[in-house]
Amino acid sequence: MPIRFFIGCLLVPLLAPAWAQAPAPVRAVLTLAEQPLRLIRGAAVYKAGAGIAVQKDDILETGASGAQVEAGPKAIFALGPQTRVLVLDLPPAGKAFDLALLQGWVKLMTDTGKPAQVVTPALQVTLATGATIVRSSGDGKDAVFAEEGAQQAAKVEKGRAGAPLKLAAEQYAEVDPARPQPAAGRPPRAFVAAMPPSFRDRLARVPNLTNAGKAAPVKERDTDFADVEPWLSARLPGVKSFVPRLRPRLADPAFRKALERSLGQQADWKAALHPPRPGDAALF
Repeated sequence: MPIRFFIGCLLVPLLAPAWAQAPAPVRAVLTLAEQPLRLIRGAAVYKAGAGIAVQKDDILETGASGAQVEAGPKAIFALGPQTRVLVLDLPPAGKAFDLALLQGWVKLMTDTGKPAQVVTPALQVTLATGATIVRSSGDGKDAVFAEEGAQQAAKVEKGRAGAPLKLAAEQYAEVDPARPQPAAGRPPRAFVAAMPPSFRDRLARVPNLTNAGKAAPVKERDTDFADVEPWLSARLPGVKSFVPRLRPRLADPAFRKALERSLGQQADWKAALHPPRPGDAALF
């Protein structure tokens, strides 16, 4: 055997990982967007249309129309207009969809056998199988309608969920800052009237989507402080991850000044804004 061929055979397994790594599998896709969404990914703002792959820690913000995200036929969620949601987890890892809903409406359907969750600043909803509709109103009176399947709802105070309330199918619950726990009942007319009309239908996959998961979002700009300030001040799961993801923006004087003024005294941000320098540690 020629020595050059022998050496080449030895090198191929060493070089292959550098160029033959498979792309990360697409776990969820934005399948419906009547208008492009605003996507905050990492420390940048993008315009996103149907066909993009949705990633963990993405923030999706709708405008005047809704949207839908799918992770196969057994895990789908829809967004109403003027909705802001943070994707905390995606199937098939650990859970089903795990969402933090800052504002607006989410309808989630799951049949993955793993617990799905929607958390708002005032409410936590958990279900294993079925469909739920959750509203985050911004006034502490967030609500849930258990459209299908047994679910649990808990009031959230200071970032912590209280005792869960069991909901049967077609039951409604609303949290009230003046009451210790939500109570189950029928959905009021005001809730039904305000609900996005598309939420009255069962969630179904969007057929024949071209290039699903292959479309690329279009970067518009780096994130401004105003884009993320509502998330930073909300007591929602996943907010602590904003410290490393926004660290690159601390080099921008305007972003840094706004963050310092608003949250500079919080321990996590204080450490990021003013990291200790060599020699600052006390000598013993």
